[in-house]
Amino acid sequence: MKLFHGIGEKVFVESEDLLYECDGDAWFKSYDQTKPNSAKSSSSKKSDGSSDSKNSDKDGSSSSDAATSSSSAKSSSSRPTEILEPEITVNETCTEVGACDAMVKTDISTWHFVRKDSFGDDAEYTYTVDGKDLIVTIKSADGSIDSKTYSMYNMESEAGVEMAFNAAKSTCKNGGGNDNKIKSCVKDTVKALPECNASREGFIGKKDSSSYVVCKNGSWEKAKEIDMDTYGKTCTNAEVGTRTNGVVTETNKYYCTANGWVSLMSWNWDVPKEAYFNPNITYGSMTDERDGKVYRTVQIGDQIWMAENLNYADSVKTPSLLERSWCYDNKTENCDVAGRLYTWAAAIDSVALYDNGNGVNCGDGVNCTMPKKVRGICPSGWHLPRYATIDDDEFRIMYIAVGEETAGKALKSQMGWNKYIGTDTLGFSGIPAGYRTSSGKFNGGLAYFHTTMDRTDGLSFTNAEYLSYGSDWMGKERLYKSDAYSVRCIKDSD
Repeated sequence: MKLFHGIGEKVFVESEDLLYECDGDAWFKSYDQTKPNSAKSSSSKKSDGSSDSKNSDKDGSSSSDAATSSSSAKSSSSRPTEILEPEITVNETCTEVGACDAMVKTDISTWHFVRKDSFGDDAEYTYTVDGKDLIVTIKSADGSIDSKTYSMYNMESEAGVEMAFNAAKSTCKNGGGNDNKIKSCVKDTVKALPECNASREGFIGKKDSSSYVVCKNGSWEKAKEIDMDTYGKTCTNAEVGTRTNGVVTETNKYYCTANGWVSLMSWNWDVPKEAYFNPNITYGSMTDERDGKVYRTVQIGDQIWMAENLNYADSVKTPSLLERSWCYDNKTENCDVAGRLYTWAAAIDSVALYDNGNGVNCGDGVNCTMPKKVRGICPSGWHLPRYATIDDDEFRIMYIAVGEETAGKALKSQMGWNKYIGTDTLGFSGIPAGYRTSSGKFNGGLAYFHTTMDRTDGLSFTNAEYLSYGSDWMGKERLYKSDAYSVRCIKDSD
């Protein structure tokens, strides 16, 4: 029989009357043993609830068999959507002890035993109390019954009970009463989840009324919010790049990667930049002819902006970049996510803009008169956001258009901010790309964007726009030219 190889695929084996399921590496007995309408079909559920039946490749052969099935990305598709409840197991433990040793001083009902009488016959002794008196009833082997009352013990006093107990126990032992065993059993009810094994990898189980665990690598461990929020949702190779809301907290967002679901509710360098764009915005695009990189663009009011940070790095073609631009944490892959960080001299392309022939140009420690439009390191046809006067401030024009008081919220991406998540209303998709200080330290959690502003109150300062994780506002900040920030270019309008 040929079997399918997709994670979560199910197949009914008639000879065993069982349904098997694929976890990407092997076939196991499915948690769900609901029999299919036809034993010859196999189907799996997509995350949207629709059914996806797979039969064979174009040449008619099946994709693989159970022995060779594999997948580089594990999926939750083989998990049930129901939370596993603890199974109840009743354990009974029994012990046997001699009748004399089973007697309890404070429980007269246990003063009951069978011993040998003087003739070697069995005699049954039962002790009771009547007020202060101890009564001993003896049933002989012939069936005759004899009761004796002992007033000497005073069963209403602790000392009297002690004396009576010792006497009764001695009577029992001297007659071989311990030869008769008394069996006592204790039942222990245990509630526990089933074994965490390979077939239950990723399952969520209910530990008690308020806590949950997840099966990982052969053991149950405390379930995290992401385990609960993505439970029952699939993240296969075919679904990499999709987003989903949380199961428990619907406002939480998650992104499917080759390594499984990751949260978008805080910044994560392992998440590609595509996750941070607004899926409800129709973006334009622009190709930087210098290196072939393609950027998304968006129109806001009468302006057209890059919808992502610039990632241009050629310091041979653009000498202003030499030792003046970096990837966050000096990791090249971080530039692919959030663009590069540039000093002000690099951003305005100071070598091209102003060079006195001695290698001294606009930048840290040098003031110069800025032209109305500065291309800087932007692609041809684009320029660095202008800041000349308060009425000629291209960033301010944009955030007035989106609502000045909450411009930060409207321009932030919907994902990646630890606090004050954005709405990204118009698709600017500002992300917390962080910045680099002149000492080489990288700081995250916010975003700075270069402008053309060369402050006159100090040779080493410029003005940058910033988005903060601590507010919904967008504003300017006086910053060091030698520190490195992000660049968003705006398209020339003339």
